[in-house]
Amino acid sequence: MLCGETKEHTADILIPHDRFATVFSATCVPNSECRHLELCEKFNKRFAVYNNIDTCTNRITCELLGKASGFDGLTAEHIIYAHPVLHVLSSLLFNMMYVYGVVPDAFGVGIAIPLVKKLDGNRTISDNYRCITLSPVISKLFEMTLLKSFSEQLHSDKLQFGFKRNSSCSQAIFSLRTVVERYVNTGSTVAMCTLDISKAFDRVDHYALLELLLDRQLPRNFIAIFLNWFLICHIHVRWGMSLSFSFSIRAGVRQGGILSPVLFAVYMDVLVSRLRSASFGCKILDTYYGCLLYADDIVLLAHTLNGMQQMLNICTEFGIEYDVKFNDIKSLAMRIGPRCSAVCMPLVLAGKCLKFVDSVNYLGVCITAGRQLKCCFESVKLKFFRVFNCIYAKSKASGSEINTVQLLKSYCLPYITYACEALPFTKSDIRRLDNLVNRSLCKIFNVNSRENIGNLRKFLDLPGLDDIILIRRRRFIDKLIGLGHFEPLLRSITISR
Repeated sequence: MLCGETKEHTADILIPHDRFATVFSATCVPNSECRHLELCEKFNKRFAVYNNIDTCTNRITCELLGKASGFDGLTAEHIIYAHPVLHVLSSLLFNMMYVYGVVPDAFGVGIAIPLVKKLDGNRTISDNYRCITLSPVISKLFEMTLLKSFSEQLHSDKLQFGFKRNSSCSQAIFSLRTVVERYVNTGSTVAMCTLDISKAFDRVDHYALLELLLDRQLPRNFIAIFLNWFLICHIHVRWGMSLSFSFSIRAGVRQGGILSPVLFAVYMDVLVSRLRSASFGCKILDTYYGCLLYADDIVLLAHTLNGMQQMLNICTEFGIEYDVKFNDIKSLAMRIGPRCSAVCMPLVLAGKCLKFVDSVNYLGVCITAGRQLKCCFESVKLKFFRVFNCIYAKSKASGSEINTVQLLKSYCLPYITYACEALPFTKSDIRRLDNLVNRSLCKIFNVNSRENIGNLRKFLDLPGLDDIILIRRRRFIDKLIGLGHFEPLLRSITISR
C-alpha cells in the first residue's frame, strides 16, 4: 500500500501525489498560529519605518552570473553555453527586480520531489519521506547573485559548521571530540545533549526570519524581495509523471534553494549568539564551545548539570520567541567522564524531561556513554556488508574481480573511512574495521592466506586503515591550521600531550 498508513487510505493508492501534497502542505505551516500573527505584526511595524534603502541600480553584473539547474526544462548548460547577450539581459532583469523589490510569480512555483528518509524503513508511510524542492533555473541564478552580493551580511557563527566553504562534518566531530576529551582528561564529567527540531527547515517562521534580516541592516530592497517571494510561494508534488494540486508555503525555507541553507543558518544564529553570551557550557582556552551546530543538528556540552540546564532554558526561550518546536522524544542526554553512571538531576527542555541514553548518533557517528569518549561501529559494519553483498551478487557473474574491487573502493570503503581523521579510534576498532576489507577480498578472490591478502592489497592499492587515518589526519590538521579559528582546539591538544 503506497503512502497509506492504514487500510482506510486505500483510495490514496490511486493518487499518491495528492496524498503527499496533503502531508507536505500540513508541514509547511507555523508551529503556533498565534505566535505567527504576533511576529507578522511586529515585522510590519518595523518594516514600515525601515529606511535602509540601497540606491545602487547596477549591483548585479554579468560577472556574478553562474551555474544553476531547475525543473522547467532549463539546466546549467543552457546558461553556460547561451549567447553572451543572455548574461547582459539577465543582469538588467535582476537589477530591475532588486530595485523594485519584487520577483516574477513564476519564481514562486516549485516542484516537490518526495525522497525516502530511511532506506531500510517503511516506504509505505508518508512520514518516511521528505521533500526537496526544484525551482526555476533563473530563480536559482538570481539567488546566487544575491548570495555573492550580500555574503558578508549573511554570515553565521563559527560554531555553525553547516553550509559553509571549508567546513565539514569532520570539523564538527573533531571539535566535539577535542572538547570532551579535554574535560574528561582533567577529571570532569561532560553532560552532552543532542537536540532535535521538529520539521526544522519546513517551519521557519517567515516574519521572524525577515526581522532578523532587519537586525543585520540588510537593504530594504533585499528584504522586500523575500517578503514578496514568501507570499507567492506555492508547490506541486511530483510522483512519477503526475503532479498534485498546488498548495501555498506559509512557513519554512525551500530545501533545494540556493539561499535557503544560508537563511536557515541566520535563523539559528540567534540561538548560538545567546548561548555564547550567557557563557554556560564548555570552553577551551577561554574560547566558547558549549554548542556545536551542523545545520539543525545541535549538540550542547557542559561540565556541570546546572550549566546544561541553564543552556536548555535558553533553548526553550528561543523556541517560544521564534516559534521553534523541539522534539522531546528525539532530543537526548548523555554523560561522558568519571561520574557517567552517577544518578543525577533531570534535564528539562520545553517542559519535558530529556531521556538519558547510553549512545547518541551525531552526524552519522554513534557516540557511547562511558568514562572516556568512544564510538560504536556496529552500524558501520552492517552498512558495509549490506552494500558489499549487493555489489558482489551483481558483479560475480561478470567474472571481473578488478571491477568488483573498484566498486568496493567507491561504495564500501567510504563507510569505514568516514570522518576517520576526527574520530577517536582504538587499535581494536581499526583492526576490526580493516578486517572488513580483508574478508571482502577473500570472498572476491577466494583466498584465505593472510600473506596473500597483504600482497593483494598492495597490488590493488588498498592500504591499511591505520595508514589511511594517518595520511588523512595530517592533511586535516594542516587544513585546520590554515583556517585559523581552530587554534584553541589545536593548542589544547598540544598542551594535553
